[in-house]
Amino acid sequence: MKRRPALVPLSHDHHHALVEARRLRQAAATPESTAAATAFLGFFADETVRHFREEEEQLFPCILEFEEARELLVRALLEHQRLHALAARLERLVDNGGEVDVTMGELGRLLESHVRLEERELFPLIERLVEELPQLEASRRDEPELRLD
Repeated sequence: MKRRPALVPLSHDHHHALVEARRLRQAAATPESTAAATAFLGFFADETVRHFREEEEQLFPCILEFEEARELLVRALLEHQRLHALAARLERLVDNGGEVDVTMGELGRLLESHVRLEERELFPLIERLVEELPQLEASRRDEPELRLD
């Protein structure tokens, strides 16, 4: 699906999130489940939290005035909160040596469905409603890293 340039970095993030969600679900109920949960928590802290913040602070305010966007916007925001809560639960389970498999599956499924919601419904709606999208911080992430060594 062709995206406007301002949304491309977020769509790239979504692709990575789908990969991580699949890994999380597949690792549940395996001997590597705790290691996979720990790896996912690193991804969530390093990538997903920043991604949510960019959407919530820079992108979503562009559609607040549009009544037809409100239901999807509220759903996306509530899912962000639910994903944060599930990641926090998973972190507690990992830290306390608890059973992680059920939470891993739930988190992986919700993350996948959330990405699909944004890519298939919310982003197309944003592209239709908003003529000029803000240049998001995420776009700088795709630039090659400057190395001085």
